[in-house]
Amino acid sequence: MYDADKPILVGLTLLISVLLGLLATGILGGDSLLPYQPEGVYLKTIYVDGTPVKVEVADTPEERVNGLSGRSQIPTNQGMLFVFETPGTYSIWMRNMQFSLDIFWIDADGVIIDMWENAHPDSYPQVYEPRSDALYVLETIAGFAEVYNIDIGDTVTGL
Repeated sequence: MYDADKPILVGLTLLISVLLGLLATGILGGDSLLPYQPEGVYLKTIYVDGTPVKVEVADTPEERVNGLSGRSQIPTNQGMLFVFETPGTYSIWMRNMQFSLDIFWIDADGVIIDMWENAHPDSYPQVYEPRSDALYVLETIAGFAEVYNIDIGDTVTGL
């Protein structure tokens, strides 16, 4: 190799690296090759009947009111876990939602005590409410329960 070719090789290597980085982050070519993670948010992994789900934890009143509203989508293996201080019949609505959800109410022992599949954004102002007290509510993309065969009585661990 000639000394004159080294700058071209270095430049080409740098260009390829930059293009690969842009593709991986989704800046170039649309969807990211990397999993979605809301900016500045830590995603915790829980297990729904053994299926790993990365969740954003909503444990303040403001986070619980806003929930997933205003977002265009979330990946199949991600969701939002609403954490409450005491068990209760916590209602969920679809205000400002842009996609359908599966909603799971979970008791203090980690057992799914009720669920609603395919809650649609057009259902607002309908309110979804569990049959008994729950300490947690999990929201996932609609179809999660069907794909992973999740049902009432299944256990959620890692809470």
